[in-house]
Amino acid sequence: MEDLQHDIQEQLRELDAEIDLVALEQPSKEALRLFIDYPSGVDLALCERVTMHLNHLRAEYSLEVSSPGPKYGKKENS
Repeated sequence: MEDLQHDIQEQLRELDAEIDLVALEQPSKEALRLFIDYPSGVDLALCERVTMHLNHLRAEYSLEVSSPGPKYGKKENS
C-alpha cells in the first residue's frame, strides 16, 4: 500500500505540485479512498480534476476523493 500511496502522490505532483495526499485508505479490495489537501482548500472541482488525472486507476478500483476537513493541519488560537 505504501508503494501505491507514493505512486499516487507522484502523479498528483504532475497535476499540481501543491496537492498533498494526506491519506490513502482501501476500504475494500476494489476501492480506494484518497484524502487530499490544497493551500487554498479542496473543492468539488479539485476532486474532479484529481479523479480524472488518476482515471487509469479506475480500471481496478473505484475512487473516492475528498478533503480531510477544514481543521486539518491548522493550529487553533488559544
